[in-house]
Amino acid sequence: MIRLSAIKQVRTKGGKPAIALLLNLGDRDKADPGFTNFATGKVRIPKRHADEAGGLSVHAVLCTRPTQNGGHLYRMVYEDVSGFGRTLIQSFIRSEFKVISEERHLTFRREGGSEIKTRPMVELAGHASDRLRDSLTEGRLLHVDLVDYIEEDFGFDEGKFIKTARRDLSLSISRSLPDGEGLKLIEKLKLYARRKGYASMRVRWRDPELTRPQSARVDVARQDAGEAVFVKSSEIELDLPLPDISESISDELVSKMKNLLD
Repeated sequence: MIRLSAIKQVRTKGGKPAIALLLNLGDRDKADPGFTNFATGKVRIPKRHADEAGGLSVHAVLCTRPTQNGGHLYRMVYEDVSGFGRTLIQSFIRSEFKVISEERHLTFRREGGSEIKTRPMVELAGHASDRLRDSLTEGRLLHVDLVDYIEEDFGFDEGKFIKTARRDLSLSISRSLPDGEGLKLIEKLKLYARRKGYASMRVRWRDPELTRPQSARVDVARQDAGEAVFVKSSEIELDLPLPDISESISDELVSKMKNLLD
């Protein structure tokens, strides 16, 4: 079960109107949290009540002004929480808009005169804005996967039920690769992948400003791999770490998240 637990009006660093959201997820399959004593090593696992479930929270900040006047695209940033990702958030927002639209009897007039129920269909899509070339200038290349989807004859009767197969070639990159040489290596691998019939490459690297690796997809038919764009993550440091689930909006987290919207 997902609940919109709190909402707050804020403004971005550039003065644009926005709202901060706190979404809470109750998951009966989530394991109970555990604690250990530093001095004794003793473990304590609090027991949940009959009507309780393991919980997770996600903070999100949504700019309420579209990216273009009269447009339908809005910028949003949200916490990256394992087990409570984009698909669940998107489904929840869609279901809420469905309820609101039905309560308000929202309709549009179809060609021919009949009234049809309508509702907003929300889609959360990553904003690919950063170029691979810029990020790899200082980042360290970690891994490259060559990927292709091909029709395959497996040589057994069940093969008629299998339409396509994925062919992968996984390459781990040595730490001894000189700084700044990652993009040159990707260009060479792209030429190899094109000759061997691979359709795309998945590139993974570590940005020096981030603790988690970044990744991007590169079409092997692309003339310049460095121009490939990807959805970049940002990391925020807090004075105190947040628990798995929160009762109220973290003003510290929201104040830093909203600055990423401009």
